[in-house]
Amino acid sequence: MRDDLNLAPFYHYHRLANGVQLLGYAMPSLRSVTFGCQFDAAVIHEPEGKQGLAHLFEYLLFQGTKKRDARMLSSAFETLGARRGIDTGFETACVWTQVVHTELETALRLVSELLLEPAFPVDKLAHIQKIVLQEIHRCNDEARRRVIDLTCAKFYRGTSLSRSLLGTAESIASLKQEDFLDFWQSRYQPNNMLFAIAGKFQWEKVLEQMEALFGGWQGEAMSLPMQQLKFASTLSIEHREGQQEHFCLMFPFPNYADPDYYAALLINDILGGSMHSRLFVEVREKRSLVYSISSTMVSNRSTGAVRIYAATTPEQGRKCLAVILDELYRLRQNGITHYELNQAKIHLKSQHILRGESSRVCMSTMAYAWWFNRTLPGWQAMKAAIDAVTEEQILRVLQRFSPVNPLTITAITPLEPDVWLKEAARHSTISSFLTDSLDPIA
Repeated sequence: MRDDLNLAPFYHYHRLANGVQLLGYAMPSLRSVTFGCQFDAAVIHEPEGKQGLAHLFEYLLFQGTKKRDARMLSSAFETLGARRGIDTGFETACVWTQVVHTELETALRLVSELLLEPAFPVDKLAHIQKIVLQEIHRCNDEARRRVIDLTCAKFYRGTSLSRSLLGTAESIASLKQEDFLDFWQSRYQPNNMLFAIAGKFQWEKVLEQMEALFGGWQGEAMSLPMQQLKFASTLSIEHREGQQEHFCLMFPFPNYADPDYYAALLINDILGGSMHSRLFVEVREKRSLVYSISSTMVSNRSTGAVRIYAATTPEQGRKCLAVILDELYRLRQNGITHYELNQAKIHLKSQHILRGESSRVCMSTMAYAWWFNRTLPGWQAMKAAIDAVTEEQILRVLQRFSPVNPLTITAITPLEPDVWLKEAARHSTISSFLTDSLDPIA
């Protein structure tokens, strides 16, 4: 059943009367199947003062149902040889399971019990709070995660996207059992659920079982208004003792629903998405300025972004940042070459092919595409979209979204901030950024 949608081969769609949406991608050559139940139940949906609730929810959900305690539940999944978990992000959370296709029916029953009859046992809460508090401390000790969190907080400032996924020590310690019950009752509702399945399955049997398990489920989750982002260039410096200096830079870029999305993916690939990218070659290979450098595309409903991360020494930190900025200015001014575009197309299509051989990746990709853009692009459609990108389109994207303004920069360094700024100002590119683009230093 395709509900009259013009879907690519092997894709399926159906909607239950209560609002649950079902997606399927058949991969008959596999012997496994992965399914996930995705909800608008993530960081941005946490009540004010309850930061970290969605992440802690991951742990507590698997601590038992009204029929089984944590040990019985774990044993039931292990008997199937199943992999399972929850992927919680800033906008969605997905409860997923991967299993041998012959055990699909039993696994679906287990997950329906988990979602519809969770126990959130109060005697497990204190132990899980300690685990998450340890995660927070570990995150703060890991400079890479810390610099990325600080950058996102600045980039998304004024919105709930600026929150930390883990929350704070104070907010985690304050959470009570009723907070999880309230979150479950308000966000885990049928109109808020997208079921996606990829691998070896019979679609009609999946529909029949999903109707039996979830068809009688009633309730409605309220939608939240879109949060408006206001961007401005900022520079933040955090002093930390150590032998390394860490940078993170972010600038707005097309998101998943933007017509220029595939052009943006190619630009990111050329900039820092591979070992042949400009940043890797110019900063690491030619000048040996970093231990690590890369760029990543991130996307949400409000905006997309490119995030650059680099780790270097305090002695080379400002020179490293200057070269990164030089590359961003060069990209904005000159665009890319015909050779770079062709190589990026080959690399991007290869990555799509490799990821497409995993049922779990296909399930996640399908759910993501439908959730954010109501599309189910097959491989041929993605290939055509990548091949259609031209150098002229790349230039238009770089005119729409400048890589250098607005630009959020964060540094974690053993140098004192005033020393760092004094040394940074000696580099003409950094000096230009400080004087021409920067808001007051935070």
